[in-house]
Amino acid sequence: MKVGICGFPGSGKSTVFQALSPGASTGAIARGNIKVPDPRVDQLSAIFHPKKTTYAQVGFVDMGGAHGKGKAFSPEVVQEMRNADLLVHVVRGFENPMLSEGPDIERDVAHFHDEVILTDQAVLETIGQRWKKENKKEVEVVERCVKALEDGRPLREIELSDEDRVALQGIQLISTKPLVTLYNLAEGDWADSKYRAATERSFGLCGVLEAEIAAMPEAEQKDFLEGLGMGEPARYGFIRLAYATLDLISFLTAGEDECRAWTVRRGSVARRAASVIHSDIERGFIRAEVYRVDDLLAVGSEAALKGVGKLRVEGKDYVVQDGDVMHFRFNV
Repeated sequence: MKVGICGFPGSGKSTVFQALSPGASTGAIARGNIKVPDPRVDQLSAIFHPKKTTYAQVGFVDMGGAHGKGKAFSPEVVQEMRNADLLVHVVRGFENPMLSEGPDIERDVAHFHDEVILTDQAVLETIGQRWKKENKKEVEVVERCVKALEDGRPLREIELSDEDRVALQGIQLISTKPLVTLYNLAEGDWADSKYRAATERSFGLCGVLEAEIAAMPEAEQKDFLEGLGMGEPARYGFIRLAYATLDLISFLTAGEDECRAWTVRRGSVARRAASVIHSDIERGFIRAEVYRVDDLLAVGSEAALKGVGKLRVEGKDYVVQDGDVMHFRFNV
């Protein structure tokens, strides 16, 4: 998963990036990764004592560059936004002495929305003109999308058939990307702010405070968080929101060599999950042996699971469930 962190100058975007991805690089376009906490991986590792334990990861990109109110996004920022799986718009909710305007969350949300709409509109209008000259039947799809953008509607909100999506394939449109609005709140306000509570498409935190927490040794973080009345760093809650927004789940593999979490879309079948590990496993798929971590903990071993009928054999069209532990049998 690649998460693009974007926002207007002075929004604290880079501070939020450091809070969500501690220890990441810095620069005009900065990148970082964090492990996705998963107690199921820990439980499997405690049983198998593997040579290697691997968690799922989230990649973050801090999209710097010259973009802001009244300006088009820079080409570098546009390309990074197009490459992201999930966009996070950091909105300033604190006073910044370097800026002449005070914080106005609704204003900045609207300005960002307008810039995304205008960027996509310019792309589609150019393509529509070219396709008309080429007498392409897909012009109707483009015109429908342009009309939605003119009405102020991002393309993620309109219904597109599979045929429509094929027509738009290869056209990287920003407003089709899932979007989370992240409110970066002042330290004195975040505890009581109405913007703090997470929703399906928004999240609130104090970037300065969370960056401070992220920079602490893990042993010190727990006591600090308890003093603030927080059970965990905000980045963990954000990861859960990101997974939910993209409709992602994790399945697990376990053994003496490695215990590992893998990420797939909800609704993926076993053969598709196999391809995430290696294309040869997908190609030569025979069956998947599946069980749940709780069942393994209850009986203590995979051999015992078979004895009590808790290890299932599933075919290629089995729909993978979050937390499934899977052994793939294949032949190539």
